[in-house]
Amino acid sequence: METYNDKVNDDVKIIVLRTNRGSDKPDADSRLLGRTLEQWVIGAMRGMETVSADYMEGDDILPVIRPLLSFAKCITVVLYSDTPLITYSAINESINRFRDEDMNALRLPRGWVLNTGYAKICDELKATRVMAMGDEDFLTVFNYNQLAYASDIMRSRINYYHMSAGVELEDPATVLIDAYAVIEPGAKIGPYSVIKGKSVIRSGAVIGAHCELDSSVIESGVKVISSNLESALVCRNAEIGPHAHLRAGTRIGTGAKIGNYVEIKNSRIGAGTKVCHLTYVGDADIGEDCNIGAGVVFANYDGATKRRTTLGKKVFVGSNSTLVAPLHIGNGAFIAAGSVITSDVPENALAISRAMTTIKNDWQNNAFTRKAEDNRTASGDTDANSGT
Repeated sequence: METYNDKVNDDVKIIVLRTNRGSDKPDADSRLLGRTLEQWVIGAMRGMETVSADYMEGDDILPVIRPLLSFAKCITVVLYSDTPLITYSAINESINRFRDEDMNALRLPRGWVLNTGYAKICDELKATRVMAMGDEDFLTVFNYNQLAYASDIMRSRINYYHMSAGVELEDPATVLIDAYAVIEPGAKIGPYSVIKGKSVIRSGAVIGAHCELDSSVIESGVKVISSNLESALVCRNAEIGPHAHLRAGTRIGTGAKIGNYVEIKNSRIGAGTKVCHLTYVGDADIGEDCNIGAGVVFANYDGATKRRTTLGKKVFVGSNSTLVAPLHIGNGAFIAAGSVITSDVPENALAISRAMTTIKNDWQNNAFTRKAEDNRTASGDTDANSGT
């Protein structure tokens, strides 16, 4: 990690003007890759004393900044929230130039470096010198086109930072990674994936194409394919997807498998457990080495209250079963396919809850097999041209 001397600019105070251009323009709270525009500017200052003030574009800045000036800080830097690409190096260079040339006011492409005493008494800011710097550092977000342009530049900065640290991005032009995401060297991110919030991806994890992770933790050896995760924890060597949806409060145990079109919410899935197909698991605690069949529904909501279901170890739940909470199913229990379970099941028991199958022979003359004209006759339809 890059280091710097936080005492170098201890005589500097930063004032960030929270710029407002009207309701149809980006403002200080507009978001860009996980941070607001204001947060990007403040974060770039690397710990220098920073305060913010509301500011309407076009107004005189002196009445805004004067109440915030401090003689304890002989240099005041005025920046704007609409320059999210600003860097510490650009500001540090400006401050050093200001010191070397003993100025009263240095005009930046967007902002000022000021002698605090001068700013307290002057009637109007007049630049001793105007400093020209790289267009990117002071790019101003004055409309949504510029916000998109700034986002593209920041995406590139973030992605190349991670790649330089040892993260593999298959197609960096299509990957979006928020500012607060942590990705360890050795992780791999596929194209068209989005890593949002305070997500953590450990070394050796593989995030495939078309994934969206929001504030989730992905441990080593995990594979995620074309899935959405929100505030979820996925433990080592588990497999997620394709097309799975893990919602807030979900914890997936080591080596578990969560497959096609499975939705899990506020549930703990034990190590080695498989939930492979077309299943909803809500408010459940599932033990180790269980098998949850296709089409199973954990019915957790009775219209007023959400209740939990608990499964022990090595429980088998057959396809198209419904488990109605609150419910406890013991270790080694077996739920027959198509069952609706409304009461607890003890250990090693078989639970069957189905209506008895009824078969009626000679049922070939039914609505499905009859010809269309026969169906009309059978239902009492008449021909309008027959006169009947």
